[in-house]
Amino acid sequence: MKARLLVLSAAVLTMTISAATGQSTSPKVTERQQDMKAIAGAAKTIDAMFKGSSPYNSTAFKAAAETIRTYSGERLAALFEAPVVSGGSKASDSIEADRPTFDRLAAELGAYASVLSVAAVRNPDVLGPDMRMKGGDATMGGPLAKRKAAAPDPMSIPAEHAFHMMLQTCTSCHAKFRVKGE
Repeated sequence: MKARLLVLSAAVLTMTISAATGQSTSPKVTERQQDMKAIAGAAKTIDAMFKGSSPYNSTAFKAAAETIRTYSGERLAALFEAPVVSGGSKASDSIEADRPTFDRLAAELGAYASVLSVAAVRNPDVLGPDMRMKGGDATMGGPLAKRKAAAPDPMSIPAEHAFHMMLQTCTSCHAKFRVKGE
């Protein structure tokens, strides 16, 4: 229900901004903006639980992870099929120029969300120590980092590390594929 309310609120906000600025936003752009807002809201829910500003609730944690998983991967990639650049969008034409990287980042977002979903099932009562990052967990680099060895299996890393890698994936994608300074 919260996800529906968030998506509805995002749609109203997008239409209001578009009307106020005189921009015409295509339905595809509106949908991908709604999906991105749902992902951001879900990430905030998980972040609050890791930070302790919200009590851990495995059901809410899993629901947030599933929201991210649902709106990532193939669904996300499909919403950015050509033509990518459109009124009311901050998407860059570099998505079309480097489609394999964009698609890989969309898939990685879903993979990290899956790790979080599984962690919630494995930890129904508390955000346990096995969900937390340990020293040395953050040495892999970001999603666009050059690696000498293959990245570890996402299911083998703690949920908190998967969460940070997921956020780095978002940051990397926005840095590479979003128009800056608007």
